[in-house]
Amino acid sequence: MENLKLGKMPLIACALNDSDVKTITVDSLSPADLVELRVDMFENVSVNHVEEIFKIAKEKFKKPIIATVRDVKEGGQKEITDRLVIYRAVISFCDLMDVEINSDDTIAEVKKMCRNCKKVMIGSYHNFEIVPDIDSLDNIFLKGKSLGVDIIKIAAMANNNDDLIRLATFTLKHRGEWLITMAMGDIGLPSRIINPIFGSLITYGYVSRPSAPGQLSISELMDIFRLLKIR
Repeated sequence: MENLKLGKMPLIACALNDSDVKTITVDSLSPADLVELRVDMFENVSVNHVEEIFKIAKEKFKKPIIATVRDVKEGGQKEITDRLVIYRAVISFCDLMDVEINSDDTIAEVKKMCRNCKKVMIGSYHNFEIVPDIDSLDNIFLKGKSLGVDIIKIAAMANNNDDLIRLATFTLKHRGEWLITMAMGDIGLPSRIINPIFGSLITYGYVSRPSAPGQLSISELMDIFRLLKIR
């Protein structure tokens, strides 16, 4: 984790699909600290193609890579039945792996891979309807800890300002405990800036198109962070 600068300052990640990897320029990705390759957003999810895209991204962008094969139950763009096969194929090309805390059939195996290959493991939770109450958020956090993940990521849909404040308060409560949080949707947009200030390790942006509701571009994120003197 030391080489990734996690916890030293708010980091910016950019989610890309396979087409993006081939077409986006190195300069346009310069504000990003990390690249998230969202395999569920790839046009072609055959193992050979996915592996080749990870190789290209590693050589082209020279940035730490997050490997994500998102489950459709938590926002994945397509059903991928052999997620573990893909995680195994790309582990040598990535630095972090993101898998859902509630994916009981997958998370244990991904944890073994990460431990054996010394990769950082993100255990994630996504809710596209609400921001859970504080007790539920704490239970999600505790479940992640009990599973032994390195970083717990919570992304939830904000329906009002109280939701935004609740998630920010939860983030501040767990500052320094390896947490990523964001409130999705237009109401949640400020969380992309506020929560990293309160202790969220990584915020997610885009180059060509958002991968989640309420995202800012990576250039906008960097401009705001520099204006606030935190980058």
